[in-house]
Amino acid sequence: MVGKRLSIEVIPQHYHLQFDHPNGKLYQGDAIPWLSCMESESIDLIFADPPYNLKKAHWDNFETQKQYIDWSLKWIEQAARVLKKQGTMYVCGFSEVLADLKHPSMKFFQSCRWLIWHYKNKANLGHDWGRSHESILHFRKTQKVRLNIDDIRIPYRSHTLKYPSHPQAETSQYNQGKKRQDIWTPHPKGAKPKDVIEIPITCNGMNESTPHPTQKPEALLRKFILASSQAGDTILDPFSGSGTTLVAAEQLGRKWLGCDLDPQYNIWAMDRLDRVEKRSVEEWILYDQKIAERREKVRFNN
Repeated sequence: MVGKRLSIEVIPQHYHLQFDHPNGKLYQGDAIPWLSCMESESIDLIFADPPYNLKKAHWDNFETQKQYIDWSLKWIEQAARVLKKQGTMYVCGFSEVLADLKHPSMKFFQSCRWLIWHYKNKANLGHDWGRSHESILHFRKTQKVRLNIDDIRIPYRSHTLKYPSHPQAETSQYNQGKKRQDIWTPHPKGAKPKDVIEIPITCNGMNESTPHPTQKPEALLRKFILASSQAGDTILDPFSGSGTTLVAAEQLGRKWLGCDLDPQYNIWAMDRLDRVEKRSVEEWILYDQKIAERREKVRFNN
């Protein structure tokens, strides 16, 4: 489905609709006033990849870290307000950045899990520890959060599949010292997901790649959307950049809302949304599983 493209006039400190699509809307402008005007408890899932205060782009430059933290808490408070009572929010950042935000943000949520996105295909061009991961905070408005486990299972390691059916040892942590006759067999969809997620960063040559400097891979967003939402739910991204969250939501049959300050980023997002590939949710899950299995085989053989 193709959306309607509207004016790209820049209105400082405000926002306006730039793209109207049958399954969602994309706005250009400031995220905080945009969120502030949204209805409370109207969103199922938020994915946010905000500025990190690294001073590497015009939208990523704050005078002090305190100013950055104060600004972050403003949008996080509004994001928590618009989330439904069972809603959750994922926030990306480097560990040293999110460490400053987690504790003060908890006044808006009941629990949080710290996740790691581990990638191995980023060059180390400096003279310090090479960065191979980013952190992702999974904020929950309720303690009773259940992931859609079967939709985000991961490939078993090769050594796990050497003995596909065997009883748990008496010393196993799963037996808890009790004699059991349980026979463990691999789940046909793979192992349960872990809090370290291994997906390469987007690179040149990928069809999804744009000139955006911090674009996230579609496979990463599909995992979070599958984990924490249902078909027909509404997914929101207040810093939508080149549109990866919106594209993944469209791929998986979700509604979506996005906003970005840069109208050029929105143009890239609109281009991607207009050419979203149509597959069933099951086909997307299988697609990502096959790619993950292929990566694991390459790693094992090397």
